[in-house]
Amino acid sequence: MTIIPATAKPIVLICSTPVSGHIIPMLAIAKQLVAAGYEVCFVSGSGYRQQIEALGASFVSVEGYGDFYDLTSWDLDQDCNPISRFPKSRSWLVRLTCISLYAGPEGKRHLEGPECFIHDLVHIFCKSLPSQHEAIQKALSMLNDKHPQRPVVLMTETLNFGGLPTLLGAPGIRPQGFVVIGLNPILLTSVDHPPFGSGMPPDSSPEGRKRNKIANEAQRQVFAPAQAAYTEALLSMGARKPEAFLLDALYTLPDRFVQMCSPSVEYSRSDAPKTLRFAGGYPTTRLTKEPVRPSWWNRVVLHKTKKIVFVCQGTVAMDFSQLVIPTMNAFKDRTDVSIIIALGRKYAALPSDVRVPENCVVEEYIPYDDILPYCDVFVTTAGYGSFQRALIHGIPLVMAGTTEEKPETAARGGWAGGEAVDEVLQDQKYKLKALKIKAEMATQNPIGVVIDTIEELVEDQHKVAS
Repeated sequence: MTIIPATAKPIVLICSTPVSGHIIPMLAIAKQLVAAGYEVCFVSGSGYRQQIEALGASFVSVEGYGDFYDLTSWDLDQDCNPISRFPKSRSWLVRLTCISLYAGPEGKRHLEGPECFIHDLVHIFCKSLPSQHEAIQKALSMLNDKHPQRPVVLMTETLNFGGLPTLLGAPGIRPQGFVVIGLNPILLTSVDHPPFGSGMPPDSSPEGRKRNKIANEAQRQVFAPAQAAYTEALLSMGARKPEAFLLDALYTLPDRFVQMCSPSVEYSRSDAPKTLRFAGGYPTTRLTKEPVRPSWWNRVVLHKTKKIVFVCQGTVAMDFSQLVIPTMNAFKDRTDVSIIIALGRKYAALPSDVRVPENCVVEEYIPYDDILPYCDVFVTTAGYGSFQRALIHGIPLVMAGTTEEKPETAARGGWAGGEAVDEVLQDQKYKLKALKIKAEMATQNPIGVVIDTIEELVEDQHKVAS
């Protein structure tokens, strides 16, 4: 990796949707970039100003719609009552993701599959596009005025469309480079597999490609409401009507797309764009203070005498009857197994009529990097963040999820080598597969790939200019 004097380094402008699965990895990247000597400016919801500035980055707030505050951002070690942190005279609304973002149409909750994903695309990501674009433009103007001779590289994350309008003709300042960080399973359409959200495995045979073509065409119809919201947002900013499918645009329009995983846990694509590269995994850095260990930690974890089954409900799908309670009941009479349950959100609790068995402990939240090294299997709703953390630690997964990107994450887990809990505990092939992936990821340097990509883009701009 090329070492460049701090005064000559490009400025990195990061824009992240303020939802935990998106902003936490981007904060980790920001922290490591600052440590590497880069000046970082961060655009996101106003509730994160304190945490972002504490990392050594400057901050520009998204205003109006898109100024969300995610109550589930545990890794930031902050109070779970954000409204009390803002003056009552403020005219804007702090949008609470645990209420506003995941409530379905007409109050319907627990949307699943494509219906859930399309709802989130429209109401979280597409409708936030204008306010994110405006904040990015404000930040670019500020940085250009302050450092007129230094290049600025824009870095957004999967499903953040804020950097696309100027690429589609909207008036405004263009950065010298534009990188998207992939924090979800790859969404890109391919001839080699069916569309994102189907959960079906890839098939590049002639028959499979015929099936994939039909399915991908059908996806456009199913996702028409999201495409319409995306188009409306772009046109409102003076951009031209987009030709590409909104999910594909995230990969084809920016200069680079850096997927934060190992290639072995993603489907191969014969038609992948040259801009796509793999970083090997999520960046690893602690954003919080060292946690206080629960009273049972030494007995159950440090001096373990049983196999540990770790269960995390996640931060969005909070119906404990779908994952937590069935797993707990399935192993309640096992003397060789300890069950550790993380409910996923502060103040979350099991229903009062649920009896917790003797071999089970329940907490509101447990940091993944603290518990996973001691686990024998991780049962999860298949969020991409939990998927990546398990791979980093070499822990076999059992995944079940029907909301957001979870069916796709679960499909990749099955494709890479995962099964039901008892089989995973008994059959060492799953552990061996997980350790193989862990070893592969250990050879990668995620933040190094990100930095090399930034420097490569700036160097390309110098070549074009000269």
